[in-house]
Amino acid sequence: MIPAQCIILIRGKCYVAPRHIVQRLLPDASEAILIMNQPEALYRLQEVELEIMRTQQRLKQIADTLANDETVQQAQNQVTAAQNQLNPLKSRLRELEHEIQTNESKTRTTEQQLYSGTVKNTKEMQDMQQEIEALKRWHGELETSLLETMMSTEEAETVLQQKEADLSAVLDTRGDEHRVLLQEQAELQAQLSAAKERRQQALKEVNPENLEIYVTMKPRKNYQPVAIMQGNTCSVCGVAQNVAIEREVRRGTQLVNCSNCQRILVTI
Repeated sequence: MIPAQCIILIRGKCYVAPRHIVQRLLPDASEAILIMNQPEALYRLQEVELEIMRTQQRLKQIADTLANDETVQQAQNQVTAAQNQLNPLKSRLRELEHEIQTNESKTRTTEQQLYSGTVKNTKEMQDMQQEIEALKRWHGELETSLLETMMSTEEAETVLQQKEADLSAVLDTRGDEHRVLLQEQAELQAQLSAAKERRQQALKEVNPENLEIYVTMKPRKNYQPVAIMQGNTCSVCGVAQNVAIEREVRRGTQLVNCSNCQRILVTI
């Protein structure tokens, strides 16, 4: 998602532009590089991390409730173990599919360049031919890995289905309360996995210097070092900011702190 206020680099010059301008520029500006508005990037990171914390807290509450029933817990542990076997395999499948697509694209591009007639140097043509052959060999290895991973994934899915069936049989002797809790637990675990992936993506949008500032501030600001500026007011402490601070926050080109609570301010 393109942020409300962005920085773009075009032909070596830096510009601050609103979202709708960037959306119009990007399809035609091949030399443009989009840099995520850093305060907004930190806010996105904070929101997903808070979601992860809330989900983990609720999962702990559910686990504590279920812990008193050893039979249910053992069956649930087997389901969790099966899920832990399956999830990395699914991730690996996605990675391999992406690698294959990238490899195919690179092979096509190199072949087109080789056979276009634009390359005249014999040594360069030989190098390109060798590269194409290497890419095709690697393609074969990737497809073999993909097939093996698909088979392992199917086996892991079968194991998971069996463990879930076993758990369901155990729950037939238990009350509705545990069934509801386990359903919620499964949903939360899926949400947690998705949130962790979003966190990894959010981390990529924050530069290392700003990430260090954010991490340092977290424990001192109750894990909420970024605050939305509503109008000209910090949404956390409620203090209105002066004109200079408000202007810099709205520009979004640097981290600006609340004059009172020192949280990083952002406009959304």
